[in-house]
Amino acid sequence: MLPYTQDQRRAIAQAAGTAVARRRARAQMSQDEVAEALGIGPEAVSRLERGVVELSISRLIELAELFECGLDELLFQSSPRAVDQGLAIAREIESVPAKEREALLGIVMQLAQMLRGKRGRQADRG
Repeated sequence: MLPYTQDQRRAIAQAAGTAVARRRARAQMSQDEVAEALGIGPEAVSRLERGVVELSISRLIELAELFECGLDELLFQSSPRAVDQGLAIAREIESVPAKEREALLGIVMQLAQMLRGKRGRQADRG
């Protein structure tokens, strides 16, 4: 599937920006505070969060350090790879009690089955 198209790269940049914005909100920081910590302007932070520009590895590392999170937390959410998305889900639910995680698993499995069936029906029509 490599190389990614321009549209795919844009979608990845937007997903990475969304992950950064979520972590910034969890850290209870403003864009101005992030900008000051990184030595950039607030508009640059806004462009990163909107996915207008692609995040470099060094910038991702700085952001992970600033937000006191793992680099994987920023990367998994922005990856189009199913395995990375699964790890992002796992990280999100790891603090949910076991019984509720079981319920979540059932919901996810039903939803995946429904979506697979929907795609199969669409392929049959096409």
